[in-house]
Amino acid sequence: MSNTRRWGWIVAGIAGFASGSVQAAGGAGSKFLGADFSYNGFVRFDVAFSTDDRVQQANQFGDLANGVPVRREPGNPALGFAVPLQPTDALIGPAGIIPLSGLGVLPPTLGVSQQVGLNDTVTRYVPQKNQLLNYHLLRFEITPTLSWGDWSLITRLRAVYDPDDLGYTDFDYRVYDNINGGIEGGLSRQYHTTPDKLGYQVEGNKNPIFFERSGRNYMVDLPAFFVQWNSGNTTVRVGNQTVAWGQLLFFRIMDTANGLDLRRHLILNRALEEYADVRASAPGIRITQQVTDQISADFFAQQFIPTVINNVNTPYNVVASQFTLHDRYDQGGYNKNLNYGIRFKGEFGNYSLQAMFTHRYNPLGAIRWSRSGINKALPNTNVLGLAFNQYCNLVLGTAAQGCGPILAETPFEASPAGLFSAEEWFNYAGYQKLDGLDGFNAVVRDFDAARLLLVRDIGQNADAAANTLSAVFIAGEGLRGHIERHYFSENVFGLGGGYVTEAEPGSIFDQIIMNLEATYTPKRVFTSIDLGRNFDKREEIQIGFVAEKYQRFSTEFPATFLVFQYLWQKNSDLVGFLLDGYGSENYSRNGVVLDAHVPTSANPKITPGIGAGANYVVFGALQPFPNYVYELSAVTLIDVQGGVLFQPGLQWKPRGNLTVNLFYNFVHDNAWGNNPNKNLMHLISQTNELAIRLGYQF
Repeated sequence: MSNTRRWGWIVAGIAGFASGSVQAAGGAGSKFLGADFSYNGFVRFDVAFSTDDRVQQANQFGDLANGVPVRREPGNPALGFAVPLQPTDALIGPAGIIPLSGLGVLPPTLGVSQQVGLNDTVTRYVPQKNQLLNYHLLRFEITPTLSWGDWSLITRLRAVYDPDDLGYTDFDYRVYDNINGGIEGGLSRQYHTTPDKLGYQVEGNKNPIFFERSGRNYMVDLPAFFVQWNSGNTTVRVGNQTVAWGQLLFFRIMDTANGLDLRRHLILNRALEEYADVRASAPGIRITQQVTDQISADFFAQQFIPTVINNVNTPYNVVASQFTLHDRYDQGGYNKNLNYGIRFKGEFGNYSLQAMFTHRYNPLGAIRWSRSGINKALPNTNVLGLAFNQYCNLVLGTAAQGCGPILAETPFEASPAGLFSAEEWFNYAGYQKLDGLDGFNAVVRDFDAARLLLVRDIGQNADAAANTLSAVFIAGEGLRGHIERHYFSENVFGLGGGYVTEAEPGSIFDQIIMNLEATYTPKRVFTSIDLGRNFDKREEIQIGFVAEKYQRFSTEFPATFLVFQYLWQKNSDLVGFLLDGYGSENYSRNGVVLDAHVPTSANPKITPGIGAGANYVVFGALQPFPNYVYELSAVTLIDVQGGVLFQPGLQWKPRGNLTVNLFYNFVHDNAWGNNPNKNLMHLISQTNELAIRLGYQF
């Protein structure tokens, strides 16, 4: 039995044992070690079925270039790639050092056909496959509490198991190990076998979170494990915990203390639960003080733990799988850093005021190009690869290693399942809210080794970029990119005010709770839209408004919960991407269209950006039925640039301790407008799904 499967059965066994045996141990009012002992918990099964005919575009099986013939026309390196390369040309200089005509035209390689001279038509060899099952988990949680007077020990144990051999259509990198020696580098569980559903690894550490152990299909952690002391108006908590200063659906304006754990279901869980399940805990101290009858103060200091993003080739990942991501959380020493902050809040009748300050490391981090470190020569099975390898041997003196030592100092490796064409390059740049032209130029600018391979800055000339990309992709028979994630400190200042309306009792205008919140971050570090070495630093402003209330429309039904929210951000979107990267068009020189929804042109508009800021609107409602056996809900997140996420839901409680939840995630990235790259929903546009939860509480 493999270690992964063994751990899975262990987790499942713990869940089954605990759900049966803990109930016999006693509930509230029991004694243990001289303390009052109480607990609660649940066992739950979650599943989500895709209703879409596509899989996530960021995954190998969902790559829009799969199965699409694309003609590539390389340029002549000696002439800056501006002129198409001919078989009679020499690779270096007018006098020539390595004449390509002497090498001959080699037979087509895997996935390559119609080779004419040095041009070819390539069809990406990874098959296009649909995903029926997006998500299924067995989950156990228990929250035991021990209390000794003013002291308490509060614990929350969570165990999650994904039976990943059931129902998934998993990509397996091992299938392609016979192509150019397979993939080298990167974390072993993510880039060398099947998808790592629940594990969190960073470079240099397989378990970077102290209170968590995880693997391919299991996770066991303690999201809460702290000692609490209460004395009069003071509460102190020491241990692993979260600090929830924000309670908004989808928006995190003042919720600045903790990052998010997106591994289980991205942001597509039941929206009305806010961020309670995905807010990542961290070890630290929290002190809450009721200063006066009206004013309270809340202080925290915690270890910095980043937002955990979904792993490559899982149904909800958003980082394109043709790239290897190196997370430097441990190697960069960021795990030794602290976040801290303080908030003051005052209640004055119908009015409230709050002010906060947080010094933190941005949990999303910032990503840039990274040297691959992979010393692997270009394949000698094609004309350009052979010619470049000879050039590296004879001119650059790589001692018969071909271009391997040079490529190792660039962000690329000649390995399978990478990028194959300029069309694919530009399509994924737009999808990831990046600039395809400037991203190419950043490689040339930041990596001297790229210039040794005769690659030059091509400015804003898309054809010159296509010529160059075609040449290097033909030579490498596809190239994989390498990127790295770093984290940076920032100061976040926030102000907020609230008001509760008074009108005729029972009217729609009575008891509306309204809050206006704003934060200012003077120097936030973002991922540059060219993935450049120096990142992008600028101010960020967030302004949000929320109005919510309970309104009774019938004497027979409980009150309906209604909520409206609005968020404006100056420079970035809801997840932290710069708005400068929005709106790219696809590139096509030979009539190839990879994404039919995105405008395609031989002279594409590259990242025109959004200058007026990002705007988001949320509407939500929850209607319980009599006796609370049923609850209907509906939540809508709208990106005003044309994207919509709509989630209707039904909750059924056939018994007090049994709960069934059904909700549907409908995502539309082109509800209006003509370019889905202008809105956030394009990143998750393939996640239309029906989600079901079956839960037992104890």
